[in-house]
Amino acid sequence: MNENESVAKTGGGIAKKARLELEGKTGKKVVSAANYLPPSPKKINK
Repeated sequence: MNENESVAKTGGGIAKKARLELEGKTGKKVVSAANYLPPSPKKINK
């Protein structure tokens, strides 16, 4: 689990940097209420 945590933090940092760079270039927010997808309903395993 510790390996996954460190990899997830590294990937999240890379994604944040890319998002901020894109927002800086376009002048628009990438994440907004308009492009938010609500969580899908939980599937019940039978």
